[in-house]
Amino acid sequence: MSKKGDLEGQTIVFTGQPKSDEAILEVRRLGGEVQIFPLLQTTEVSLQDEKFITQLNAYDWLIFTSQNAVATFEQKLIRHRIQKKNYRFKIAAVGSKTALAIEKLGFHVTFIPTSYSADDFVQQFPQISNQSDACLFLKGSLAKATIQEGLPQLVDEWTVYETCQDANNTQRLSTYLARHKNTFIAFASPSSVEIFTRHIASTMGWDQFKIAAIGHVTAAALQKQGAPVHVQSTTYTWLALVQEIANWKDESNKW
Repeated sequence: MSKKGDLEGQTIVFTGQPKSDEAILEVRRLGGEVQIFPLLQTTEVSLQDEKFITQLNAYDWLIFTSQNAVATFEQKLIRHRIQKKNYRFKIAAVGSKTALAIEKLGFHVTFIPTSYSADDFVQQFPQISNQSDACLFLKGSLAKATIQEGLPQLVDEWTVYETCQDANNTQRLSTYLARHKNTFIAFASPSSVEIFTRHIASTMGWDQFKIAAIGHVTAAALQKQGAPVHVQSTTYTWLALVQEIANWKDESNKW
């Protein structure tokens, strides 16, 4: 376990907004500082609500890969006065935090892949489901086609929220980094990597910062842009990434 002082003098910039305070508190416990500049913002999308909200019982499985999808689904249930007890579908979730968010709504999560990624999900889900099962994937506007194209089942997609750039935070982060070089920049999605690349790295480059990524997909997106990935967490949480940063050492000196 990382100990107090491991992040002394180190600032970690989160380019996404943690859903809880645990990662922030861990940075401070370890002696570091944290700055939060979410490069993405989400808004609920309602265009497909009438199509899917009345047909939920037609599906054997609902699939969630993000806490944002769960939160937006909850809003729709409340707005349409849906009684959870009337539904018999099973639920699959990518990630323990996503599963916990679903269970807080009063639903049971039947399946979580052993590794919290869509790639592992499409490999493992067919082992516990039937090929004839009808699935509904609740997703954001930027979600890749991994779930729909990777499963043998019929998978309908319900876009429940839209993700777009937070231009204000992008500018604020650019200004902050121009003044603070001894910084670890932490990424949680390829979308945030794309925004950072286009609006910040295009002028500042990557070499003056340390870079951290949640998961192999985000790490690959960074490497594709020519960024060095100093730290990568295999557990898909901000807390796990903070702990990996605290444990990180280069060849000659921790920082």
